[in-house]
Amino acid sequence: MTAEWLKLGAIVVITFFVCWTLAVGYWHVTDHNPGTGDLALGLLLMPVGVLFAFWGGQKAIMARAAFIPASTSKPASSSSRVDAVTTTPVLAIVATALRSPHGASAEELASAIAENEARADLDKELVDDNGFPAMAARSEDALDEALQDEIAEWLSSQGIQTLFSAEQWRALTLATGVASELASLAAGELMPIEGQPPTLQLRLMLPHDWASDVQRAATMWLKHTVCQYGWPEASIAALDSVEQNPAITPTAALAKLLPTPSNDRPLVAMVIACASLIGQESVDRLAASSQLFTSSSQARGQIPGEGAAGLLLTDLRQAQACGAEFALLGPIDEQRRDSSADDARRVDSTLLLDMATQIGKAGAIELSQIAMIVADTAHRSNRVLELMGLSAPALEQVDAADDIVRIGLGSGSCGAVPFVTVLVLARYHALERNAPVLCIGNEDPILRSAALVRPPA
Repeated sequence: MTAEWLKLGAIVVITFFVCWTLAVGYWHVTDHNPGTGDLALGLLLMPVGVLFAFWGGQKAIMARAAFIPASTSKPASSSSRVDAVTTTPVLAIVATALRSPHGASAEELASAIAENEARADLDKELVDDNGFPAMAARSEDALDEALQDEIAEWLSSQGIQTLFSAEQWRALTLATGVASELASLAAGELMPIEGQPPTLQLRLMLPHDWASDVQRAATMWLKHTVCQYGWPEASIAALDSVEQNPAITPTAALAKLLPTPSNDRPLVAMVIACASLIGQESVDRLAASSQLFTSSSQARGQIPGEGAAGLLLTDLRQAQACGAEFALLGPIDEQRRDSSADDARRVDSTLLLDMATQIGKAGAIELSQIAMIVADTAHRSNRVLELMGLSAPALEQVDAADDIVRIGLGSGSCGAVPFVTVLVLARYHALERNAPVLCIGNEDPILRSAALVRPPA
């Protein structure tokens, strides 16, 4: 409602300004001294007439649209809509887990965002290249020396030297909490009472700049963590980022899990992302490449962050059989810009609009049914304007203040974690509102991601 009033006010002000400028310019050029009638005509009647003409034209267009035959605009019936949803490849999100700087669950993070508390702050330990405190998003759950000792001891028993840096320890600590929570829920909800359990696919989104031996050590530990909660080790297929693809994205990893007509075997999967840039080494690296957020580099600057987020996924049949509350994930789309958003002089939302439209068609829903947008967007103005450009024309029912959630403000830059956090929070809101939620990833300079999360049909 506020946005509509602002839009109307802007139209009125611009109309009066243009009309007044034309009238005064005409009098000046013709050297005419306007009388009372001229003033009333040029400064009042002309702009009012233009506004009425605009209003009347809009009414005429709406009236004409109302007479379009119903067959050309009739929405799909509820029964056909349900059929379309069930035949579209989807994953069921049975559970989520989260370790973020502003909450250890979706409920906590949603509450912090609603109260405008999920934001980065000046860090007491990290400084920029001028010696000033750096902005960062630090998690209080990332430091656990007892857990580090446990991990180091177990890896040593497997013949592996502890190779983790301080930042990698923080990320692995957060990921361990997420893996433990999801493993407990998987054993309780998806473990069959009798017989061999299905293969649990453990997909880890570890930072791409971790060395391969570090990634494999982290993968071994997280697989061991899942085993401790009852899922047999022989039934866990664990792949780290190196084994999947060094450049794989969350949307690409999830798309690979979507069921296909030729593969209807039971699916159980965990997708876990973790990362930490909370360390002076990361701050110095960002500063050296002019990518650290400071007062002089706000347009491109990144805010170091950290976190871990995970999804427990299964196929629709198992989700319905287990009786747990779940949300549907899918369709999923991923596109790439022609050029970096960091170098673009003009904000262009066309790609996001196209992706949202395709997601709606593939998911057999109208865009007007979408209740919220959850995005990994942070503080950079061109990313924010790109996101708002999606909501304004295509999703008018989405309120910019209450229905658009930007994860990046509180998570900072930490690899794949923000987008997986988007999916975690989207499940929470989709079930809470009983309506579809559109997930958007636009923080990356090139990559654009979109996904639909909704309650079961």
